[in-house]
Amino acid sequence: MFPFLDPRRRLRRWMLRRATPQPHCRLEQNRIYLLPTRFGLTLGLVALAVWIGALNYDVSLAYALSFWVAGLLLVAVLLAYRQLAGLQLRALDAEPVFAGDAARFRVLLRHEDDGERQLSLALEDGAETRIDRLPGGEEFELLLSVCGSRRGYMALPACQVWSEAPFGLVRASAWVRLTAQALLFPAPLQDGQRGRSLGGGDQPSDQPGEEEDFSHLDAYRVGDSPRRIAWKVLARRGALVSKQFAGEGRAGLLALDWQDYGRGGDVELKLSRLAWRVEQCERLRQPYVLKLPTRSVGPQPQQRLLALTALALYLERGDERS
Repeated sequence: MFPFLDPRRRLRRWMLRRATPQPHCRLEQNRIYLLPTRFGLTLGLVALAVWIGALNYDVSLAYALSFWVAGLLLVAVLLAYRQLAGLQLRALDAEPVFAGDAARFRVLLRHEDDGERQLSLALEDGAETRIDRLPGGEEFELLLSVCGSRRGYMALPACQVWSEAPFGLVRASAWVRLTAQALLFPAPLQDGQRGRSLGGGDQPSDQPGEEEDFSHLDAYRVGDSPRRIAWKVLARRGALVSKQFAGEGRAGLLALDWQDYGRGGDVELKLSRLAWRVEQCERLRQPYVLKLPTRSVGPQPQQRLLALTALALYLERGDERS
């Protein structure tokens, strides 16, 4: 009823404030918190009750039982701590995705001990991932999926690492913030606007003319003419790429212009429609140029990535609205 009175939530916020963002993290004693589980707390209360009974009735077996349980709890504290002590974590940036899709972050875990460890990892308000065997001296890779709804850069949320091994009596946990991010493109929104051609000719031919100058190499796409394939590059590097020429496609160059939608209006709606048109041009192999108020992205290597990145970061770097 009163979330601000919840001690677990307050303790969690305090731990998160202490977790500073960093690209690489090694868990030491100043970052690992030890708390009893419900079962461990119940067992501790039982041991206390048995000890009080032993004091009143002077029963030797009750003394032995209470001290044995107390010793077990102390051993559980040490073993739970060793599950996380010296654990190294680092995260890699995720591949760009569209807003609404899941970005997959790679988290790498490693420890130098000889034995195996058991632990669990979860993102803030995310699903739990359990690791039953984490061998020593090897790097273990874990994939964490995060969905974002807004375009731009999305940081990897805070991660909680914990372990209750081997007895389930004590929980060792630590919060870490790893500096990894994913770029979210605007979610494509279907648009019937076809744009305007920058020339008056027909679609470009797959065969380059004799007077056209070589421009660059681009990734091979299904349907490319065999004459376009850079056979020498394929023989030397094993990479299948196609030749692109400077004069190619000028007649059929399609302009994806911000001004197609007039002044004003919803910025996010315009960006989503332009993203859809970029994807359509890429699918149909239609040469295009993306025109935003602050920059243009014409035909060049990795044009799709550059165009979608420009849409994702629009107004994020001090651009002016138009």
